[in-house]
Amino acid sequence: MLKINNNLAQTGLRVLFVMQLLLRGPVSKAQIMEEISKNPNLKEVTADTVTLDINTLKSAGFEIISGNKSNNYCYELKLIPIKIKFTKKEMRVLLGTKKALFQFMDFRYIISLYEVFEKISKLIESDEQAESLLNFGNILRTNFKILKELDVHCKHKNEIVVFYASPSGKKREMTLRCEKIEYSKKNDKLYLWGFCEQYGIVYLRTDHIKKIVKISKVNSQLDIKPRECLYKISNDYSVPVGINKDAKILKIEKDYVLIRQEYLSEFNLIQKILSCGSNLIEIQNEDINRKVLKIIQDVRGMYS
Repeated sequence: MLKINNNLAQTGLRVLFVMQLLLRGPVSKAQIMEEISKNPNLKEVTADTVTLDINTLKSAGFEIISGNKSNNYCYELKLIPIKIKFTKKEMRVLLGTKKALFQFMDFRYIISLYEVFEKISKLIESDEQAESLLNFGNILRTNFKILKELDVHCKHKNEIVVFYASPSGKKREMTLRCEKIEYSKKNDKLYLWGFCEQYGIVYLRTDHIKKIVKISKVNSQLDIKPRECLYKISNDYSVPVGINKDAKILKIEKDYVLIRQEYLSEFNLIQKILSCGSNLIEIQNEDINRKVLKIIQDVRGMYS
């Protein structure tokens, strides 16, 4: 009859458990001892025992570095000697899972899957397979830590100040009430939807949010009041005016049509005005007029 060496079994199980903790991320000796004490299948150990387990993993080919004061003396796993290779069928399943999650357009699922694939990629023998798994497009441009913080602020409807570098290159601080984060299938990017006093409803690309400066208000109440802009377009009925429920024709003259447009999003308003093209005659809101002229001048400069 085969005799089972309980001490050997305990050591093997414990070493595997320590390896699992290291796979999650940097961990201190005290944290390892605490996690072991919570496991009903393992006996409590001393600091020396943890050192022996770490040395056992090192002798098996695991590259583990010891930390210092800056990271609370945590152990960190740098190299794993175990390598795997997926079959074509297994890769199709994994890549199909990624494609399916993108269809849901929920960034939380996408990030969770990326973090799983990131861990798996460290064990994959083929660089090509690892690259295929980790190809998550433009979403990887966003800082995940900032993204998760923004998600919390959206849940609590917090008003925050962010440091934002717009696609045009302009950098500024913006104060906004966070509403939700959405994935755009059109350009494979994430947007923070919110409201700020200066611009109304805004959609900020999360990869351009460089820092959350501070929290202004927690659980803030949203009181959106639409603003108005008057503008004139040429009285040419071959060109659709594009009137909607938020717009009203105030006057129709021989040469022009005067429109009053209510808006929440300054961005959407400017896009609507620009769509009038050469039929736009005048914008009676000085601030909007200045911004539209700036866009036209910038575009002209690009093509001159």
